[in-house]
This record gives sequence, structure tokens and C-alpha cells, in this order.
Amino acid sequence: MARFVVGEAATSGFGVVVRHPLAVVGWALAFVIGLIIPALVGLFWLGPQFARLIQLALTQTAGATDPGMFDDFMQAQSSVTTLNLLYWLWSSFVRAVLCAAVFRAVLMPEASAWAFLRIGGRELWLTLLFVVEQVLAMIVVFIIGLLIIILTAIVAVGAGDQGQTAAIAVAASTSAIAAGVLIWVALRLSLAAPMTFADAQFRLFESWTLTRGQGWRLLGMAALVVIFILLMEILVLAAAFGAIVAAGGSLEAIQGSGALEAFITRPPIAILRDLWPWLLGLGALSAVFSAVLQTVFWAPWAAAYKALTAEA
Repeated sequence: MARFVVGEAATSGFGVVVRHPLAVVGWALAFVIGLIIPALVGLFWLGPQFARLIQLALTQTAGATDPGMFDDFMQAQSSVTTLNLLYWLWSSFVRAVLCAAVFRAVLMPEASAWAFLRIGGRELWLTLLFVVEQVLAMIVVFIIGLLIIILTAIVAVGAGDQGQTAAIAVAASTSAIAAGVLIWVALRLSLAAPMTFADAQFRLFESWTLTRGQGWRLLGMAALVVIFILLMEILVLAAAFGAIVAAGGSLEAIQGSGALEAFITRPPIAILRDLWPWLLGLGALSAVFSAVLQTVFWAPWAAAYKALTAEA
């Protein structure tokens, strides 16, 4: 039976980062251009509407309501819903492009031009896969949650005086079982993304066949990847906290009694004028760190797929 080495696959993302550091920088730039800038544009687009709503809410008097406030609220709600839908689809595409770049670095290392970034059929199929997976996941989670609620309510009503205790026990046990089943199904379908990329066709349930007998290895690999990401985030948060403390000590504007409160209540433009070098540097480092995290997360699945198909 084909198999892969858990530790080797789990650490493959670090190997990609070491071998292709400039590509990681390119992915960070693509992350900013593709996700951060559109999000900021959307925020500025909706900003005036929300500012008007806040202003109307603050100026309302008891018993008096602006008749146009409800219309403004509904218009803002519609704009938010539309923006969220468009951004979800766009972010799925951008994530597919970045994911494909990581897969290409593992499966096609010779295609290193343009930081492994491409926009083509593989990326479009991956986009479709991500959208389908998210929709299916939401449907399945909703159905399971609804079934757990119904079962818990039935037990609570039928158990009499011990209804609350029995309901808690049933809810906890069924939730744990459901979580275990969902994790197992997710692991069995986890190689759908590298399969879709490699075949340049939509693949989802084909992963079930490829991962037969690999459940425990995939679980071990996934656990290691999660541990690596958590440790990296803790280290970066600790470093960021130290940098913020150091920055706070060097900013004259927030030193002294009541200075911090006065600094925060200043106009946003004035705050940005004082903090933009720090925000720019922090944004650049955050983008690079996000690219590294993506690499550490995505590369193991491509490495596992490569090992399983090479030995098949």
C-alpha cells in the first residue's frame, strides 16, 4: 500500500520557505494586492453609510425616530450583504491562486517563474472546489446542528426531573461524535485540492479512494501542522507585543497623564499621520507572515499527494 512519511510531509512547508524565500515575498505581495486592498476599498465604500447611521442613532431623541433611518439601515444592510458575497467569491479565487502557487512549488518546482503564481484552469478549478467545499460544509454543519438540537430537546422533555442533566450529556456526547465524524470525513477528502490542481479538473470525492488506509497518517500530519502554526503565531504575537511596548515608549504623543486618551480621541487622519510608519511596517510583516503560514499549511497536503501517487 502506498504511504507517506508523516513528519516529512508535515514539515514540507518549511522546506518550501527555505528553498524559495523570494517566492514567499511574492505571495505576500499578492496577498496584499488581492485581499487586503479590496477589503479596504470595500470599507471606504461603505464607510459613509455607516457614519450616517451612527450619526442618526446618536441624534435620535426619546420617542422620536427619523423615518428615513430604517430605509438607510436596509440600504446599508443590502450593501453589506452584496459586498460580503462578492468578497467571498473573490477571496476564494485569490486563495486558490496562492494555494496553487504553493502546490506548484511542491509538485512542479521547475515552474518557478513569477513566484509560481499563475492564473489559469488549475486556479479556476481550485476556486470552484473551495466554493463547493464551503457550501457543503455549511449545509452539513447546519443539518447536524439542527439534529443535535432536536435530539437534545426530545431528551430534555422526556427525562422529567433529570431533563437538564440528560440534555447536557446528550448534547455533549452527540457533539463530540459529530465532530469526530466530520474530522474523519474532512481528512478523507483532504487531498481533493492537490488532486484538482494536478489533474486540472474538478476533484472532490476521488480523494476518498486515494486516502483509503491513510486516515491516521493524515490525522498525525494535520495535528503537527496545527501545532506548528499555533507555535508560530504565539512567537509572532509575543514579538509583536514587545514591539508595541517599545513603540509606545518612543511615541511622545502618548506619554504623560491622560495623553493616551487624548491621542485616541484625535481625528483618525491625525492618528494615521503619526502611526503610518509603524502601520506600514506591521502590515508588511503581517503579509509575509500570512504567506509563510499559508505555505506551512498547504504544502503538506501536496507532499502527501505526491508521495501517495508516486508509489501507487
